[in-house]
Amino acid sequence: MSHFVQNTLSGLKKLLNNTNLMKIISYEGEVREVTCSFNTEAITAEIEKFENENSKLPEDYKALLTLHNGARIYESVDDDGVNIGGGLEIFSLDEIKEHQEIEYLSEHGIPIAHLLNDCYLILDTEKLKSGNPNYLNIMEFTELSSLNLNFEIFLDRYIISQGEVFWSWPIYTAENYYRTR
Repeated sequence: MSHFVQNTLSGLKKLLNNTNLMKIISYEGEVREVTCSFNTEAITAEIEKFENENSKLPEDYKALLTLHNGARIYESVDDDGVNIGGGLEIFSLDEIKEHQEIEYLSEHGIPIAHLLNDCYLILDTEKLKSGNPNYLNIMEFTELSSLNLNFEIFLDRYIISQGEVFWSWPIYTAENYYRTR
């Protein structure tokens, strides 16, 4: 299976200026500035050591780790260029280990990223073991739900949607959109 993680990240990087900033359009025409940063790659031996100590990681997620051992995508910046948070923080292998020490996260799988306000992406290890390709879960506060996606599709859609909560879009219809604002 070929993974398009590299193509997705390469496309994103082409949109960044020389200080890793870019303007994006958000809901209802709001324009804001965001930053993206990428760690150096993980060494294959580090990934193998992690898998030996924990659980096998999916190939598409390992594709990201071999490019960048962690990243921050679409973090908001104010008018002065100061980072004010938000976005997607994809954990490095060391950060995954730190988050595995948080019981309410690790009891559901392997926490690999933090996004928005108190949301986590979690690899469902049972689905991975059974070969289920829809292994990515999201924990929003304390509620765990399946995204019915793998990592590379999530990352691609997150970047295409410019960091918006694309997984909740189907619940907003013309009847209820204006009531939820």
